[in-house]
Amino acid sequence: MSDSIDDPLDEDHVSPSRRRDNTSRQQRILDVLFETGNATIESLSERFGVSRMTIHRDAHALAKQGLIDKLHGSIALKNRAVTQKTVNYRRSRATLLKQAIINRAISLIEPEQVLALDDSTTVAEMLPLLPARAPLTIITNAAGVIQALAPYSSLRLICLGGEYNTPRNAFFGLLTEQASHSLRANVMFLSTTVIHETTAFQNDEDVVKAKRAMMSMSDQCVLLADSTKFQKGGLHRLASLTEFDRVLTDTQISVQARQCLQDAGVNFEICD
Repeated sequence: MSDSIDDPLDEDHVSPSRRRDNTSRQQRILDVLFETGNATIESLSERFGVSRMTIHRDAHALAKQGLIDKLHGSIALKNRAVTQKTVNYRRSRATLLKQAIINRAISLIEPEQVLALDDSTTVAEMLPLLPARAPLTIITNAAGVIQALAPYSSLRLICLGGEYNTPRNAFFGLLTEQASHSLRANVMFLSTTVIHETTAFQNDEDVVKAKRAMMSMSDQCVLLADSTKFQKGGLHRLASLTEFDRVLTDTQISVQARQCLQDAGVNFEICD
């Protein structure tokens, strides 16, 4: 099979259902790149259970949008900040289904609480709504969280230092983990890359360590997991879903995934 990346499928001959599948997979490819910065065609093919040619076509579509760079045998995120601001991508991410999860998460917050927030794009959707729940103290390893909330004097901000990761715009490493051990939060809100059966996974080992450290300092942990997170795959184990006090998901979660969570005793809530 040819590995040419310049042989895209003619979109005029793609059925609407297949076009939706392609869009969903391309969004998930971007999720992987947000975690790792780059990925090989081969690894993405194995991860999503499709041919290398299919991944090449996805890469072609993403490159046309200016979101990735095509390399020899791999692809890389072009610019994290630009990608996040791309209208089509942000529009696809900020769905009504995800907004229901965000609204439910916000409803769990009480004034005077100390919150721990990770650097995920899902948690970032909560930020505009936090000032209305003030006063709050926010602990985070995400520079983006600090930047977004800095204008609000009613929010006390604590940034966990460490080694700065440019693609994620956040801090990781030993210093981040040590700082977490000296603090305490009432509730942590976080997301994850993939949920396989009843286990949450991340693609980056350092991200796992930072999230685990922040989880350990929090009295409660709430996982925000829209239905697209439930899929096969995953590299580094973050936690069993039973370790979270709540798992918030949306109405599009499959019957099979819902039954799996019920059988395992996961405390999950479907937000609508």
